[in-house]
Order: sequence, then C-alpha cells, then structure tokens
Amino acid sequence: MNVERVYASGLCTQCGTCVALCPRSAIAMEWDLRKGYGLQVDVERCNNCGTCGAVCPGEGLDYTPQAWWRRENGDAPSVDVLGPWRQLWFGWASDETTRYLGASGGLVTAILQGALQTGVIDKAVVCRLDPARPLKAEPVMATTPDEVAVCRGSKYNVVPMNLLLRRVIEEPGRYALVGLPCHITGFRLAREHNAALRERVVFTVGLFCGRTATPRGTQVEMRRARLNPADVTRVSYRGPGWPGSLRLETRDGAVRTAELSAYFDRFDRGYRLLRCRLCADALADLADISVGDAWLERFDGTPGVSDLVIRTPAGERLIDALAPGRLTLLPATPGEVIASQAETIAVKRDVYRGRMWLRSLARRPLPYNPGIRLEPSLGDRLEGVKDLAKEAYGLWEAVRYR
Repeated sequence: MNVERVYASGLCTQCGTCVALCPRSAIAMEWDLRKGYGLQVDVERCNNCGTCGAVCPGEGLDYTPQAWWRRENGDAPSVDVLGPWRQLWFGWASDETTRYLGASGGLVTAILQGALQTGVIDKAVVCRLDPARPLKAEPVMATTPDEVAVCRGSKYNVVPMNLLLRRVIEEPGRYALVGLPCHITGFRLAREHNAALRERVVFTVGLFCGRTATPRGTQVEMRRARLNPADVTRVSYRGPGWPGSLRLETRDGAVRTAELSAYFDRFDRGYRLLRCRLCADALADLADISVGDAWLERFDGTPGVSDLVIRTPAGERLIDALAPGRLTLLPATPGEVIASQAETIAVKRDVYRGRMWLRSLARRPLPYNPGIRLEPSLGDRLEGVKDLAKEAYGLWEAVRYR
C-alpha cells in the first residue's frame, strides 16, 4: 500500500516526506490555491514497497514513555504537551535588528545564522514565499546568513518542507532542518530508514504550532482588504516588531495591514488543513530544540521573546556554542512555558479531542496516538462542535469572498 490512502482519508499533513524518500520517484505534490499541496502517486512507477507509508506522519505517532523516538532524549523529564525537555529558556536574538525584524524575537534566525557562521552547518532547510506567487509557501536551502534573513518570519500557509530531504540525501554536507511538528516527525521517521539523513542533519528546530492554513485563507484576507489577489506582489504575515501584522503590498504600491489579533483567528475557520484539527503535537516534541512565541503578559511591549525548549544533547551543544554572544536567554520553568501556550494547548487537547470524537461518529479514519488521552469531556465535545461551526462559517466566507 502507498500513501494515496492517507491523502484520500484526509490525514495527509502535506509535509513532503514521502516524495523525498520514495525510491522510485513515484510520488509528486502539486500546489493548489484551495487545498495547498495535492499528492499524486504514479501507479506505473509505484511498486508498493511501503517506504512512503513507513515515513508518513499522517496516521499518528506513539506518545507513550516507551516510544522509539524518546531514546535521544535520554533521561530528560517529560510533561504532557510540553514533551521531553532538558533545558527551558526564554530567549531572543542579542542583535537588536535581528530581534526587531523576527517574528518573535528573531531567535531562530540568530540560531541558524550563528550555526552557519561558526561552521556547525553548511546549509539550512527553511521556508519562503515564492516571489512570483506570494500565496505559495515553499522550502528552500539557505547557505548564507543573508539567505536565512530573507526567510525570516512566520508563514501561515502550508509548506512541504521535507521535499528537500531528497537533496540532503543526494548532496553531502551538514544540514539544519526547520519545521512544524509534522515536518519534524516526518524527518525523524525518514531518518530511521536512511543513513544519509542520520549523518547529515546536525540538528532540527521545531516551531510551535496550533494550526496551519491553506493558501485560500490569505486570498480571502486579500479580498477582505478590497485587493485583487492577482495584484498582490508581497505578503508578510508577521513583523517587524512583536507580535507584528499581516502586510499586503500590490504592484501599484498599495499597502494593507491587519493586526495579528484581528486576522489570525479568521485563518482558524474554513482554511485550516484538516489534519491540523487532528494533531496532538503542539510544541514539536521530536525536535532537538523547539521554539515559539512566549505569550506572557510580562513580555508585552518588548520586541519579541520566544520560549526555547532544549530536548536533546545535540540541542544543548548547539545552544551552548551560540550563547551568550548571539542569544540572550533567561531561565524558564515548565509552568511558565505551559502558561505561555495556553491557547495552543487548548487547540491541541480540548479541540483535538472534540474533533476526534466528531470524526469517530462519522466513522472516518483517525490518527493513532497512543499515550494521548482521547476520552472527550463534555467541554471537549462542545469545543469540537464549536470548531466545526467555525469551519462551516469559513467555507461560507470563502464563497462570499471568492
């Protein structure tokens, strides 16, 4: 069997891992404005070897204490949602410009630039918006600090980061991979099956994630701003400053902006990828280090602060090598990090259980996540129904602004 069944069932994360690892190049992804990246399997090429299914994160992950992926964490403590951790920090880029221009303190930018400058890595797999099609997010390989800087900032848009694992396999070097929880999980599964990935990817940076939107969400925002999407030449979802704003620029110089608090929740309606509604990984548990906005009142008015969760010895070595020259770090506690992610945790637990319950009633395929409590409370069920209503409203809104 191949991953076509995963895509057809709605469990595809659009991470791109299967495309990169297929030994017969039988799988392809094609970008679509409405759905993001569609997946096709060439039945003439495919011999059902099973590789794609083995590296696919879509059908779930084992979260029990005995799970295979926890061995790299050693004796690190683990807390539900927070995941395994060895060190916890609040942090930002020490360089003031990098901090100001980043999405949440420029921490990831500073880490990648520092790793390139010190020779820890030769290349970094990062994300940008296609200059020719600003609604399309795509993975790129950055080899210089300037190329990393071009890719700074959040992209609230689906992107198959792991497509570039094919290049990692084919081109020797030392790499870093930045991705959402699904990308990191796909990589870790792929690494179990490929020696080149185990050797060449020096570290992974996981980004906290509540949900990912399809390109249609951004297009609706353009229509809402009374812009013709065909005229928009540049999109910026965050920054400069924190928390930043959506910025839309057209070829004739028109600019429209919307505060993060004003537009982000709208992306959570009919434009969230279906698999995101069934995802339990909020803070990229399988990464070497995980990073996300520190949503705490004490940091209001700052140029941006991130939570930094160091999960593995490789992550510890990396941060020790870069701080304090490039990174400013303050100690954090598990309670503080969890409190800073209250909204994300609600999505990845309360809404997750509610949507899993609704999908089970519909007898639709579910991801299998042993170790995560699934029994929904009445509140979870209500959250699931509310989320379904938001989705329905978003689909209506997409028609209204088509």
